[in-house]
Amino acid sequence: MTRYRRTVIVATLLLLGGCASAPEGTGAAPAVPAPAPTGSAVPAPADATGAFNEADVMFLQMMVTHHGQGLELVRLVESRARRTEVKTLAAAIDVTQDAERETMRDWLSGWGRSTSADPDVHAHADHGGMPATGPEQIAALARTTGTEFETAFLNLLIAHQHNAVEMARVETRSGTHAGALDLARRIDLSRTAQINQMLALLPPATLR
Repeated sequence: MTRYRRTVIVATLLLLGGCASAPEGTGAAPAVPAPAPTGSAVPAPADATGAFNEADVMFLQMMVTHHGQGLELVRLVESRARRTEVKTLAAAIDVTQDAERETMRDWLSGWGRSTSADPDVHAHADHGGMPATGPEQIAALARTTGTEFETAFLNLLIAHQHNAVEMARVETRSGTHAGALDLARRIDLSRTAQINQMLALLPPATLR
């Protein structure tokens, strides 16, 4: 990776971590950048110490699965998208979510818990729903390129990140582990900002 590209990705990470936006993260105007927070959007190294409850465990297990799906999506972008801004956003998401996933796996391993979510969808009804970006959707996206790819990618990732916001808000209401709660707040803010960025990148609706 070139020095220029690393600089662009770090700058984008700071933007994503420090943007304020509408509470629900959909249908709003693009977020206005706020001052970047101290540190980066990538979480600190995992610390499994401290009290935790089953809500923390469920959140982390579901989010590990969710992040895996998101990484599959954004790693399609470099070879298929055209616009630099779409590629830069995808690269920033890749860096952040890969680091977050490792942090969450470390917490779960430290607690002696599985690092994957229960595949039974009914087990997750009270926690924001099981991540639902399935292999069929990812495979269909991989068969497209250019403008068609960008439009499908942005729409799919908007829905995907909205699901992350919902799961994070359940955690902030029900969790107890300080690290998991802080991560949930970061996810809420950064994914809401990403949603607003992606809405601005979508082509305007064609007037009929």
